[in-house]
Amino acid sequence: MRRARLVDLCVLFAVGVAVQHAAPLAARQWLALLGLVAVAAAWAAWRPGTVRRGAGVLAALLVVGWGAWWCARWEEKLQDGLDPFIGDGPVTILGVVVSHPEAESDRTYVVLEVREIRRGDEVAYPRARVQVTVVDAPPVTYGDVVLMRAELRRPDPAANPGGFDYREWLRRQAITATAFVRYARHFEVVGSDPPNPLMQAASRLRTVVQAGLAAVLPPEEAAVVAAVALGDRRPLAADTEEAFRRSGLSHLLAVSGLHVNFFVFVGYAVLKALRVPALPRALAALVLAWLYVLATGARPPAVRAGVMATAGIAADALGRRRHPQAALAAGALVLLLHNPLVLFDVSFQLSIAATAAIVLLARPLRRRMRRLPGPAASALAVTLAAQIGVTPLLASTFYQVSLAGIAGSALAAPLASLLVPAGLLAGLLGSVAPSVGAWLGAAVRVLAVGLAGLAEWLARVPWAMVDVSPPLPALVAGWWLLWWARLQQGLSSVRRRRVTLAAAALLAAGLWAPLLAEGAAQQLEVIVLDVGQGDAVFIRTPDGVTALVDGGGWAGGAAAGNPGDSVLLPYLRYAGVGAVDVVVNTHPHEDHLQGLVPVLARRPVALAVDGGQDVPGPSWPEYRRVVEEKGVMRWVARAGDVIRLGRHVVLEVLHPAEPLRGTRSDLNNNSVVLRVKYGETAALLTGDIESEAQLELLQRGTDLRAQVVKVPHHGSRWAFVGAFYEAVGAEIAVIPVGTNTYGHPAPEVVEALARMGMRVYRTDQHGAVLLSSDGTRWTVRTMLAP
Repeated sequence: MRRARLVDLCVLFAVGVAVQHAAPLAARQWLALLGLVAVAAAWAAWRPGTVRRGAGVLAALLVVGWGAWWCARWEEKLQDGLDPFIGDGPVTILGVVVSHPEAESDRTYVVLEVREIRRGDEVAYPRARVQVTVVDAPPVTYGDVVLMRAELRRPDPAANPGGFDYREWLRRQAITATAFVRYARHFEVVGSDPPNPLMQAASRLRTVVQAGLAAVLPPEEAAVVAAVALGDRRPLAADTEEAFRRSGLSHLLAVSGLHVNFFVFVGYAVLKALRVPALPRALAALVLAWLYVLATGARPPAVRAGVMATAGIAADALGRRRHPQAALAAGALVLLLHNPLVLFDVSFQLSIAATAAIVLLARPLRRRMRRLPGPAASALAVTLAAQIGVTPLLASTFYQVSLAGIAGSALAAPLASLLVPAGLLAGLLGSVAPSVGAWLGAAVRVLAVGLAGLAEWLARVPWAMVDVSPPLPALVAGWWLLWWARLQQGLSSVRRRRVTLAAAALLAAGLWAPLLAEGAAQQLEVIVLDVGQGDAVFIRTPDGVTALVDGGGWAGGAAAGNPGDSVLLPYLRYAGVGAVDVVVNTHPHEDHLQGLVPVLARRPVALAVDGGQDVPGPSWPEYRRVVEEKGVMRWVARAGDVIRLGRHVVLEVLHPAEPLRGTRSDLNNNSVVLRVKYGETAALLTGDIESEAQLELLQRGTDLRAQVVKVPHHGSRWAFVGAFYEAVGAEIAVIPVGTNTYGHPAPEVVEALARMGMRVYRTDQHGAVLLSSDGTRWTVRTMLAP
C-alpha cells in the first residue's frame, strides 16, 4: 500500500506541474487555492458518510495544487530580477560556476549562478543562472567565483515548426539567459565558493580522469571514452556522434541507469571481495555511486539511477525486499522537487519511460525467452523493454525511430558496461601512474574502437533509422496497451482478446487519422522557413504533392552549419514528408542552394529544377553530383514552363526568358521566378532578382498578379522597383532574412512596402511564416510574433 501511495504521490505532483505549464498562475494564487482545498479536506476528513469519502479526492487535489504551486514558484525564481539587464549593452556580473566546465576547440562553456549584476549605477542581486560561452578562457572549475563583462541575451525560441526550442531547453535546465565573452580579459576568476563540496570533489575527479584519458589514449578514442563514461560529448567527432544516433546507440552517450548500476555493481563486488562488512560496504558504495553521478554532471537520468541505486543498496543492507516501482517514483519525485520543469525535459522523460518499461515488461519478456541462455535472455529482455518504452517518445520528439536499436543495444551494452569502469580507472591511472595507465589504456582503446566501429557499422545498415510523423495520443495508447495485453499474466483469454482488439482499434485510429485529415483539408500550404540569411519555401498542395524552393545556406560557403540538416530535414520529418516531388533552386548562390543538397541526398526526389547557371561555388558541383547519382530528373527552367503539382496547383515559370548579361549580378537577375496558382489565389516567388530583372519582366508584360510576394534578395535596396510591386498588387509581403552585414532588409524597402498597403513579415522577427489558401483567400500564421 505504501509503495502504491508513493507512486500516486509522484504522479499527482507531476500532474500539478503539468497543470501549471498548461494554465499558468502566480504562486500566490496557487497558495490561495491550496488553502481553500486544505480547509475543505480538513472539514471532509471529520465528516461521516458521503462527505468523508470525498476526502480522498480533496487530498489528491492538495497534491496536485502543491505541484502546481511548486512549479509556479520555480518559474518566478528563474526571472528573479534579471529582466532589466537582458539586452541593451554589456553588464558586469559576479557569479559562481555551478556546472562542470566543458571545452570545445577554443571555447569553454559554463553555467554561472549570478550573485551580483551591475550596469552603471543599477545593481541587483538575483540568483538566476546564465549559460556562458568564453573564448580562450582561463583555467576554471566548479565553484570558482568569476567576475565577467558581457551582454546578456534571451536564448532563441523555435523559429520553425518542429524545430529545436533552445530557449525552452535552457529554461528546463533552470537557465534564464546566455552570454558570450569574446575576450578572455573580460572573464576573471576572483575566488572560490563551491555551493556543494561533494560536487567540487566530483568536478576535480572528472578533470583528473579527462586529463588521464588524454594522456593514455589517442584523441578519437579518448573522446569516445569520455562520452560513454562521463557523458562529455563535446570533444566527440560529429560523424561519430551521428553514427551513434543513427544506430540507436545514442543513449550510451548519456549517463543513465546502465552506467550507474554497473559502476555500483563493480564497486560493490570489489568491496565484498575485500570482505568489507555489510553496512560500511553499503555506505561506501553509496558514496562512490553519488560521486560518479555528480562527476557526470548530475543529469536527470543519472540522478534517477542514483536514487534507485540508493534504495536498492539500502534495502539490501537492511535485509528488506527491493521495490523497483517505489524506487522509480522516488527518483522521479526527487528530480521534480529539485526542478519541476525537468518534467518536460526529454532526457527525463526517456529515462522514466525506459525504466518503467523495464520494471513492468522485462520479467514477462524474459519468460517468453525460455529457450535462450539465462544471461542472454535477461539482457535481451531488458533491452527490448527499454526500447518499447522509449519508442513513442523518440517518435514524438525526434520524428525518427531506430530499427537497429534493439540489436545494437544488445551487442553494445556489454562493451559500454566494461568501458565505464575501465575507462574511469585508465583515466585515473593515466594521471597518477602514467605507465600503468598506458597499459590499461591499450585495453580500453580496443573497447572504444569496437564500440565506435559497431555504431558506424549499424549506422550504414539500410533503414537503421526511419523517419516517422509525430504519433497521435491514440497511437501511443494503443502501443502501450498492445504490449501490456500480450505480456500481462493472469488475463483470461476473453479479456486478453478484448484488450488486444481495443489496442488494435487505437493503433488504426492513430495511423489513419492523419491521412483522413490530410484528405479532408483542401488547403494549399506555402511555408517560408526561417533559415537565417537565405531562402527556403516549402509547398504542399491539397493533393499532398510537395515542392521545396531553395534551401538556404551560408553566404560564401561558410561551414558554420548546413540548414538542410538543421532546419529542412527536421521540418520534413515533423511534417510527415517522406518524398519531395519537386526541388527548385532559383539560382546557385550558397544561401539558396546549400541546404538542398542534404535533402536531395536523403529524400526521394522526382524532379530537380534550376536555371542552368554553372558556378564554381562549393555546393553547385555537389548538387549536380547528387542529382546524377540519385537518378533525379533535372529540368532547366525557362519562362513559359508550367509544372503541375497535382490537379489544382500549378507552378508557372515567369523568368528567365533568355539569360540576362552584364547586370549588377547576373546570378541574381537570372533567378528562376515562380508563381504558385491555386484557384483565385497566387503567390509570387522571386528568388533574388534585382532591378534589371524586374524591369525586364515589366517590359515583357508578364502577368505578375499575386496576393503574396516573396520579397527578392532579402529586401535589398538594389532589388526594389516600385512599378514591379504595383504590377504584383500583393497584400502580403514576406522577407526571408537573417543576421547579416549587408543591411538587409533596407529600411526604405520595408517602409515602401508598408506604404503600398502590404502586411510585411520578416523571418528574423516572425520566424517561419505559414501561409495557407483555400483557393479564394490567404491566411497567415507566424511562429514567433503575432
